[in-house]
Amino acid sequence: MKSLLLLAAIVLGVSGHGHRVHRHPAVRAQTMHLPFYRITHRGSRDTSYIFGTLHLLEGSYVDTLPNVMAALSRSDLMIGELALDSGFTMDALSGLFDAPPLDSLLKPTDYDLVSAAVKKYSPVPLLVLNRAEPVVIYTMLLEGMYAKEHPENQKTGVPMDLYFQQQAKAHGIRVMGFEEASDQEQALDSIPLKEQTEDLVDLVRHPEETISEMNTMLADYRAGRITEILRNPSFGSFSPGEMSTLLYDRNRKWLNQLQTVLKKQNAFIAVGAGHLAGLHGLVRGLQWLGYTVTWVPAS
Repeated sequence: MKSLLLLAAIVLGVSGHGHRVHRHPAVRAQTMHLPFYRITHRGSRDTSYIFGTLHLLEGSYVDTLPNVMAALSRSDLMIGELALDSGFTMDALSGLFDAPPLDSLLKPTDYDLVSAAVKKYSPVPLLVLNRAEPVVIYTMLLEGMYAKEHPENQKTGVPMDLYFQQQAKAHGIRVMGFEEASDQEQALDSIPLKEQTEDLVDLVRHPEETISEMNTMLADYRAGRITEILRNPSFGSFSPGEMSTLLYDRNRKWLNQLQTVLKKQNAFIAVGAGHLAGLHGLVRGLQWLGYTVTWVPAS
């Protein structure tokens, strides 16, 4: 199943945890096809940019992408999926910690496996997480697995999406979010609890397989193969209805906002890479609205 691997890494960033990454030159060379685009419109001097993020990667990875950081510094407005301030954190947590107790959803043997995985990979004890949506626990474990797999890359703990907003604020650039926390909670609620639970159990039963798939996903992201990630059955799949709720419907709402925003200012947009890809993605949507969207190298 593993659809939560796809969700957590490409579509949504539901956890506030993260780890700083330092890349070697050989890895930087793989970033030449990251999802990074220039947005222009005939008759306007304004130039905006959109960057597809991967929620498993962190702030210092962005520091290896000078063209991306230069585009951010020239913007008047930075737009993320959400404005990741303390208010968002409290709102999001209140909605994600009202699930049925995890020990009531799992067989005792599976609960023990999850408990052992949380002790190994998560800084938050299972006692605190027992009423969390399974997708929250899944994401925390996934990030913990990434940290264990790449211990050389763990430093300060600034997720990529939050890092963009921190840098924007440091340069006096206004930050806004396309959505409120409740919007993302609604998107998560579209995934049946049973499916979330099954994916969580599958994760703790097969951690080595998940780590291997995660590394493949990271390589595909750096190579710009976002559409392939969304279609790759090894990373799981969503029903048409779930894809509409998680991606397509949200993209349409964001495009409506961008029609107004892009007429007035230079914007730097950073959202999950899955939102950029395909016929229903933001890149194609902006082109349909009359914008010229051109891929540019990130470094």
